Amino acid sequence: MPRNPRIRASDADRDKAARLLAAHHAAGRLDAGEFAERMEAALVAKTVGELDELLDDLPDIDLYELP
Repeated sequence: MPRNPRIRASDADRDKAARLLAAHHAAGRLDAGEFAERMEAALVAKTVGELDELLDDLPDIDLYELP
């Protein structure tokens, strides 16, 4: 079941988004400028929908499978 994009984001939600963005940056999917822009937006996001928008154009990554 998809989550409601209007739900308020928690610190854990923002941290997870930041870790995912860092992994995509390390993989070369985001250049330094895009990474900085998205990280700044992730850290101040109010809703999970805002966080989802930052990751919509990137493939899914399982953080537990990263080396």
